[in-house]
Formats: sequence, structure tokens, C-alpha cells
Amino acid sequence: MNRRGTSIAFALVLFAALVVSGCAATESTTTAPQPTTTALQSAPDDPSMGTRLAPGLYDLADGTSEAYGTLEWRDLEGGFWAVIGGTEATGDVGTTVAVIANAAKDDPTYVALAGRTVRVVGNRLSGASVRMAGPEIEASSISEISDTGAAYE
Repeated sequence: MNRRGTSIAFALVLFAALVVSGCAATESTTTAPQPTTTALQSAPDDPSMGTRLAPGLYDLADGTSEAYGTLEWRDLEGGFWAVIGGTEATGDVGTTVAVIANAAKDDPTYVALAGRTVRVVGNRLSGASVRMAGPEIEASSISEISDTGAAYE
């Protein structure tokens, strides 16, 4: 009887080891793919490429920054122009990409571009701000960018 009990115990241990190793072999853990874009990448200059960076604030190698998104006037903390990004798919629509520190509410350049997709180039400001709405950028240029790809040649 002792030998039979030992045989049954050995069989149970062997069976348990096979079940555990079988589960480990079929179970896989996957991680979500990480974006390969770096913060130092800039948008392509060739419009025929038909691509651009996603809405966001990108630091460039020369020390400047580029903000991509929709230009809006926000009536918070005295009011300011902001570049807004986000998508419904990611659930962050209306997220402030960058606050433009040196633009007045009635600046004709900004008023004309309100609601449009823009690229703002400038220097990122550090330190405290009364706006507290997101990273601030002192704009040196602003331009509209097209949401549609360029025609193939």
C-alpha cells in the first residue's frame, strides 16, 4: 500500500508539473507597441510626403520647440491663445498642447488662424506662469498646416 500511495503521489506531482508547464507555454504576455517617434524629430518639409507630426509639443535639437494642433482662444486666467490637441480615439480632446505667451487676443495673425490646424515655432518658457494651463512657448512664427495630404506628382 505504501508503494501504491507513493506511485499515486508521484503521478499527481508529474501531472501538476505538466499542467503548469503547458499553461506557461500557451500563455503569452504582450506589451503594447511603443511609438518610435522621438521628441527631437520635426515634421517633413516636403509636402508631397503627406505626413506630419501628431498634435503635441516637440523639442528640437537647436533648442527651439514646435507645437502642432488647433489654435484656440481660451478665456482662463485673463485669456490666452493655446494650441489644442487630442483625439476622440484617445479620449483627450481639447488637451492644451502649448500656451502662446506672447500673443494678444486681438492679434490679427492669430485671429485669422483661430480654429485652424497650426504649427507654432518658438522657445519653450520655464518657470512660473499665471496661466497654469500647460507648457508655455514664446512664438517666433505661426503657420497654418493642411489637414489633407498633398497630391502625388
